[in-house]
Amino acid sequence: MQKLLVFLLMLIPIGSAAAQTPTPAKPADDPAKLEKDAVDLLRETSVDVGRLRTLENRISFNSELASLMWFHDDKEARAMYAQVVADFKQLLSHFDSEMNTADDPDEQAMGGIFGSYGGKSKVERKFQIAMAVRKQIAMSLAEHAPDLAYNFFYDSLNSVTNEKLRTQAQQSDKYFEGQLIQQIAKSDAAKATDYGKESIKGGVDSQHIELLKKIYAKDVDKGIDFGAAILSKLKSGGKDSVKGIYVYGELLSFASSNFEESKKRGGKKPVYQYSDVRDIAELLAKVILDGDEGEGLASYNYLENIEKYAPTRAAQIRAKLRKLEMGSPSVEVRTVANVATNSYANAKSEFGFSSNSNTATRENEARDAREKREKDLMDDITGLNSKQLPKEERDKVIAQSRKIISQTPGKDKKIVALSLLAAQVARAGDKDLADEIMRDAERLVNPQPKNYQDFLLSLMLAGGYAEANPDKAFPLLETLILRQNELTSATIKLAEFIDVNGEIIDDGEVQIGMFGGDMIRGMTSELGMASSTIRLLAKADFAKTRNLTNTFDRTETRVLAKMLVLRAVLEKKEPAKPEDELIKEYTPDPDGN
Repeated sequence: MQKLLVFLLMLIPIGSAAAQTPTPAKPADDPAKLEKDAVDLLRETSVDVGRLRTLENRISFNSELASLMWFHDDKEARAMYAQVVADFKQLLSHFDSEMNTADDPDEQAMGGIFGSYGGKSKVERKFQIAMAVRKQIAMSLAEHAPDLAYNFFYDSLNSVTNEKLRTQAQQSDKYFEGQLIQQIAKSDAAKATDYGKESIKGGVDSQHIELLKKIYAKDVDKGIDFGAAILSKLKSGGKDSVKGIYVYGELLSFASSNFEESKKRGGKKPVYQYSDVRDIAELLAKVILDGDEGEGLASYNYLENIEKYAPTRAAQIRAKLRKLEMGSPSVEVRTVANVATNSYANAKSEFGFSSNSNTATRENEARDAREKREKDLMDDITGLNSKQLPKEERDKVIAQSRKIISQTPGKDKKIVALSLLAAQVARAGDKDLADEIMRDAERLVNPQPKNYQDFLLSLMLAGGYAEANPDKAFPLLETLILRQNELTSATIKLAEFIDVNGEIIDDGEVQIGMFGGDMIRGMTSELGMASSTIRLLAKADFAKTRNLTNTFDRTETRVLAKMLVLRAVLEKKEPAKPEDELIKEYTPDPDGN
């Protein structure tokens, strides 16, 4: 049920169509006017958010709106965040008070298959949702104001006095702290380095290695600085200085590859010099040699790098491994199993029971040939406007492309390729031919979509029309939204019937926070492919684009749709190349699907 609700909420035609069939954005005729219209829409959306029934949802949505406002007016955005933080602290105080006065957790509101609960158990569940919202706010702030994000994350629990609730929050905070600092590293390497140094005081774990990579990618000198702090912590040798042998292994692997890359022409300064990498190899080797059997066997994964920088230690480890292999039942069993497997494989081959390798080879060759044809097709289409071709030659390429597309298996791939071809033709100025090509795509789509596949194909078609002929995209999207409203209404009625605990639907409203807190951000920022198409629609006719978002019946879905438009217009990020995304969409997976 949760998956179905997520699907229906994510089935926002503007975003989904764009995600399936991105098209290159055109330069804005009046970017200032477009941004002004978008900010007006943002304020309209804020009014919609104010109508939401649950405080959790209002906090989640307003946090994302504040993030979007930051691209236009950071002072106003800070004020919006201040209200979000105040509302969140009020929410936590409410849960804290309820937890301290609630009934015993064993008192069940209703038993049976629905697993209903009441008392403290229900408050705890609500608190978990609030913690997910807290993480969303922190991640949203991290994009713009690292100090505010970090301080909010730690100060927000000050109002919680209930020991059980505080313990629950702190158990998950350590992992999320790593995620938060990694997010901060994307915008401010210096701040991430400071926070990272503070974090490793409790011990180095694998998240710190990932943080090191992100800081180094953003700022080489800060990466070297943080790398030195990690190595110093490792050398301190304290009981809790490192959270497992795998941390040494991950650090050595990164240090080795990073050092080798630095030696190439044009390479950046390495995080660690040769002597530092050798020290890491020595530290890892010591842990292996001093450790138990499990750590010894795990060292197989690290031997190659250890041998490169500490060959003497590698020899000692190999000697230890030989002793372990002689006396370890697990190794003996594995060895016997390997011998048996190899004997069986040899017997199959000897008596002719092996699979038909010739058939497999032919299938692989056919798949490779098909993939090459499809890649060549994409190259031809994307190169139509970059190559100086005579009209006859261009028409020949277009005709050949249409023929190849018609023979391509899969409606989705046909629609994707036809849409890109139509976009290129429209950009060249032949609108009639572009419409004709899009009619080929339209014939592949059920005009009365019934299942999710029908919907997705229709959304892809709408995305194709976004550049080829936006006037046809808008009515198609409006029809899809109206049908989606019916589906969402029916699904939510079913969810309310099943969801006796009010986890998914509370007071008739879908609880966005319960899906993990980052659903809104996932919807509005991870659909990077959608931005170029949404931007095209907004530039073609912002009023119609705005009206489309208002066609959604439910406030939650309407707000999500508006946020997709807002992020596409206001976010100051370079969109992904549509052609690259489309070719990736078009290319078969390794199984040939």
